Amino acid sequence: MAKMTLYGRRTSINVQKALWALRELELPFDWVEADSAIGWPTNPDYLQNLNPNGRVPTLVIDGTILHQSNVIVRYLAQTYSPGKLWPNDPLVRALSDVWMDWQQTECYQNLTPVFWGLIRTPPEKRDLAQLKVQTEKLHDNFRVLDRAVTGKKYVTGDTFTMGDIPAGAALYRYMAMDLDRPAMPALEAYYTRLQERPVYRADIMIPLS
Repeated sequence: MAKMTLYGRRTSINVQKALWALRELELPFDWVEADSAIGWPTNPDYLQNLNPNGRVPTLVIDGTILHQSNVIVRYLAQTYSPGKLWPNDPLVRALSDVWMDWQQTECYQNLTPVFWGLIRTPPEKRDLAQLKVQTEKLHDNFRVLDRAVTGKKYVTGDTFTMGDIPAGAALYRYMAMDLDRPAMPALEAYYTRLQERPVYRADIMIPLS
């Protein structure tokens, strides 16, 4: 078994994706909390020796350094869960990739400003007009996911795959924020199914503040 060390902070959605994959697969790894053990990712040693982008997570595998959360999820799924998290069928695998990329592109561009506006910004400093625009766009993002999981248990069908990890991490933030969300029954059922996974409850469903 490879020796793995994960660097990151638990409140980062990108770290949560890597952490979820590691825990889901019950892989042994060392954890280095970026906020306490190495300081913020702009720490000079971290930048020079681990991640010149100044981001988290970073996963070190037997001395090889991996950046980018979805890359880490894909590596772990392919290496340790072929046929399960990593679908054998190339088309199903591509569908998993669709939802991994959806989280990092379509969803992320609206989830991030809404999250920062509601959770990280004091009420008196919020741009309410801009926040309303971004929130409506975010609802539209999750309407797309709602349609995708209608009639299915997970994003690709009846089996939990790597595609559910980024999508599910984003979904928790959407559901946990104080938003007037439109009714999306399939999405709500999907969220309930994700909560049946112990790792989701322990490592993803943590306080946002």
